[in-house]
Amino acid sequence: MNNNMTNKKTTAKTRQELEQAIADADAIAKQKSNFLATMSHEIRTPMQTIYGLLELIALEKPSENVSSMVSTAQGAASNLLEILDDVLDVAKMDSDAMELDKFEVPVRLLVRGMLEALSVKVRGVHVNLIDDIETDVPFVVLGDPKRLRQILINLCGNALKFTHDGSVTVRVNTKIERIKKPKYGLGLRFEVIDTGIGMSAEVCAKLFQSFTQADNSTSRKYGGTGLGLSIAKKLVKLMGGKIGVNSTEGKGSTFWFEIPTEEISTDQSTVELPDLEGISVLSVEDHPQGAKEILSSLRSMGAKVESCATYKEGLKLAKKQPFDVAVIDQGLPDGLGLNLIREIQDLRPFMGIVMYTVRDDIGLSHSLHSLGATYLTKPASRIGLGEAVKNAARQNVAIIEGPTRLLIAEDTDSVRDILGRQLKSLGVDADFAKDGKEALEAFKSGRYGILFTDLHMPEIDGYELTNTIREKEEETDKHTPIIVLTADVQMSQRETYTRHGFDECLLKPVSLGQLRGLLVRWRLLDENSLKIDDSEKSDAKKDADKTPSINRECLIKNIGAINESTVEMMEMFVDMTAPTISGIIEALKDKDHGKLSELGHSLKGGARSACCDALGDLASKLQDDAAESRKCDEIVADIIDEFAQVKIDVEKLRSEI
Repeated sequence: MNNNMTNKKTTAKTRQELEQAIADADAIAKQKSNFLATMSHEIRTPMQTIYGLLELIALEKPSENVSSMVSTAQGAASNLLEILDDVLDVAKMDSDAMELDKFEVPVRLLVRGMLEALSVKVRGVHVNLIDDIETDVPFVVLGDPKRLRQILINLCGNALKFTHDGSVTVRVNTKIERIKKPKYGLGLRFEVIDTGIGMSAEVCAKLFQSFTQADNSTSRKYGGTGLGLSIAKKLVKLMGGKIGVNSTEGKGSTFWFEIPTEEISTDQSTVELPDLEGISVLSVEDHPQGAKEILSSLRSMGAKVESCATYKEGLKLAKKQPFDVAVIDQGLPDGLGLNLIREIQDLRPFMGIVMYTVRDDIGLSHSLHSLGATYLTKPASRIGLGEAVKNAARQNVAIIEGPTRLLIAEDTDSVRDILGRQLKSLGVDADFAKDGKEALEAFKSGRYGILFTDLHMPEIDGYELTNTIREKEEETDKHTPIIVLTADVQMSQRETYTRHGFDECLLKPVSLGQLRGLLVRWRLLDENSLKIDDSEKSDAKKDADKTPSINRECLIKNIGAINESTVEMMEMFVDMTAPTISGIIEALKDKDHGKLSELGHSLKGGARSACCDALGDLASKLQDDAAESRKCDEIVADIIDEFAQVKIDVEKLRSEI
């Protein structure tokens, strides 16, 4: 009996230890995923700035030598951003945060488009890219086209890395060997076959693990993180499939994976397609089959589509007609789609833009994001293309019904002043509230049809203000457009601001062009109203070295010109900011880090809106350092010096005017 009791105690103890070990392992995995996600995000933020600056340098048409260095740096930045994306994917999958979509997947277009995108990597190399898709493979199946493409890109990219001569073939058939055929569907087997260096059985056993390559010598010789195959394995598992490799040293490799799916008829859709009725679209696509599919897909959803095949024709059509959306390929026979987009945006600043291309390039994606364009990789499902066009079209933004007066909730005096001047120049009526509580009371009057709100305000912040309005709207059919005003770049991502109940995001400092574009989209302005005067830009460039504390180009962009009104605004900014500087000095003496961070945030928004970039950057650093209770003596001293310089330069502006 004693033995039985002892065994039970031992068993219970063992179970407890096992449960604790599992809990510890889960905690470590979660901690690792959080660390990877955080580090990836923190590195990505400055990298995006670096890439953006490189892009701006390239636009200045530098010398051939400088242009070559910029191109090399852009390539390196793109590679690093790709690695960061891989790290984020690993973190998401490890924490079970990744979900797959279920859309139409046009198998042949997917494979051929992917091989077309990879063709740039084999230029100058004796490697043929071949697709081998058997006739019994359905034209369209159900799945996640983005993730399926990612798997194939990773496997083919790996094959190309180790193949210097011969071929890389993507074979697709229905002859599954490792998974069971679904009850109401079919299985697809994908094989990526290369004629490269091959691997031994021992090396094959090590693959598909994060940060692992064949061996150290392989990693040194061929580069890479080893994340691609790991991500491919995790994605295939998420799809309910299996993945593996067969290889012989010196005779090449075959990476394969099998997934369950089901066929979709080409005349049916698994989801309700977007309504594009009344939306006019310009399609610039040189591939005949691709152009035909864009045309038929968008027309089937109600869009009016004009199609052409060249950069020159696309620009001519854009000059002739103000389309709602342009769908543009990157690789055109007479130029790059990105350059066409820039020309069209100068010509038609309110035309929605979708870049629809086989190129899967993180650098190109960033460039398009900075232009406010949508980046869509081929082939997308019909719903994917339709949603991209719908979201890009200004017609899809609801016309405000009822009052159209604008209410702005902003707690920084200088920001309110600048916005007021901008709106006055646009001829738009607006009222201001100094905090969320005041804004909520004003909003209850029913006078306002649209709201701009800062995020960080006393009494009630922008989040709570928006949430309160949205909760009250649930009882009615009304939806008030709410635009968030913020300096937080992360908030500018659509999935972020819509999650918090906002309809759009305006990043500080808000340019006159941005403000005008937003008001046009919401029908508060006519598209042809107010053209910004750029005549003083050259003078601003000449004086840039003389006035380093004030960005004159920014002033012209935000206000329209440097004149008496502009100088008055800058003088008002100095007067309004002086108490903030005094408050910062007092908070430093009192070692009140909370107050320092709060005042740093307030100064940051005001300074950047007044185009005092250096002062704004210093204020941002103060906000962050104080929030972490770091020593702030030096940064406060720098702020005092910079503010003194701003005052001197404002006086210079006055004397010039």
